[in-house]
Amino acid sequence: MDTEKNKNTPRNYAGTKDWFGPDVQQRRVVTETATKVFESFGYEPLETPVIELAETLNGKYGEEGSRTMYLFNKGGENLGLRYDQTVPLARVAAQYSNELTLPYRRYAIGPVFRADTPQAGRYRQFTQIDFDVLGVKSVVADAEVIAMLYQITKGLGFKDFKVLVSDRSLLTGMAQEVGAKNKEQTLVAIRGWDKLEKVGIEQVLTEVGDVGINKDIFSDLTNKLIGINGSNEEIVKSLSKIFEKNETAKIGIDRLKKIVGLTQKMNVPDNSWKINPTLARGLDYYTGPIFEVEAGKGIGSIAGGGRYDNLIETLGGPSITGTGASFGLERVVAVMNQLEINKKDKTGIDVFVTVFNQDCLNGSLEVATKLRESGLSVEIDQSGEKLSKQLKLADRRKAKYALVIGPDELTQSKVTIKYLDQAKGGSKENQETINIDDIAEKIKSI
Repeated sequence: MDTEKNKNTPRNYAGTKDWFGPDVQQRRVVTETATKVFESFGYEPLETPVIELAETLNGKYGEEGSRTMYLFNKGGENLGLRYDQTVPLARVAAQYSNELTLPYRRYAIGPVFRADTPQAGRYRQFTQIDFDVLGVKSVVADAEVIAMLYQITKGLGFKDFKVLVSDRSLLTGMAQEVGAKNKEQTLVAIRGWDKLEKVGIEQVLTEVGDVGINKDIFSDLTNKLIGINGSNEEIVKSLSKIFEKNETAKIGIDRLKKIVGLTQKMNVPDNSWKINPTLARGLDYYTGPIFEVEAGKGIGSIAGGGRYDNLIETLGGPSITGTGASFGLERVVAVMNQLEINKKDKTGIDVFVTVFNQDCLNGSLEVATKLRESGLSVEIDQSGEKLSKQLKLADRRKAKYALVIGPDELTQSKVTIKYLDQAKGGSKENQETINIDDIAEKIKSI
């Protein structure tokens, strides 16, 4: 019986979450902050269906993707829920190749679906804030990504963040320096550097040693890389000395040198981004600069991306270069709350208009309408309760002001305004009576 009762209890699907007013408003602050930056750089929105043909999704995400993708058959067609924003972008690039004007700058904000095991902060439906530019080979596009990551993160109120930047050619050259001779050794070395802070040098040395890389050589180079400090210009100089004879690494270092100059012209402070040669993000499809936003020391990342000049073609689209990055909305909000960054949109309403009695209803409606037309958010009481209960309801609605328009006020064309942020429920000390015609201007001036 208990099992049957649990089945009938209203509940949401595990790994999903219902978002109420204040949470939705905070999420909206994040998406609106990002959107403002995207559009200031000439990016346009793209909305793709959450349902894609299974053939579009299958084989694009490796073994884990095949395991965690939502696939189903409906109406005789094999379908799947959108797994990320990148494969739909590749499909759009292929489907509309004759219509898209390159460079194509697009941003996409919407839910994606993965059948992961639910855990704290990890959802089966979550929102990606994704931005990419297709068709630009120049490193200017990569520097622009850094500038956008900086502006969005700063705009959200983060203080001690860093946009970390590396380069795939530099990483490949680093692997060559420690003796990597095949793809497996190269990837193990690169991924080892990427997770140094998480697992420690001893575990990384064990892993690289298991694939035949000399641990002493790996350790020696790693120590040199970790010991590099100074400004980004100084980091580039140090890397140039270490890899002066490695042509592959020099390609990446040259790109990073150009990015240093370009970001200066884009007013990205040098102390807000840092070249980190060991950053790889664990993905092997990056072909150039790699990006990650570290929210604070020991807190982890809230965004990441990189250049992927072969990915669109690999995913079924045309041969087009691409670079971009992505924020996870839920992750951003969780870290903002952890750091107590108060970036919630206004919670509650501006004004709660009480209804003294039915004879005063029309007067209250007229005032409420006038305030809405002036741009304020206004709720008028519809409970029919006595005034004291209406004021308690105004508190629960988190209204800043409550208006009382009783018979005396109507006769004199006045309204009593109670400042609820000064005294919850209202009191004689936190109120004043003013002309009805002045109420909108009065509240907006406050």
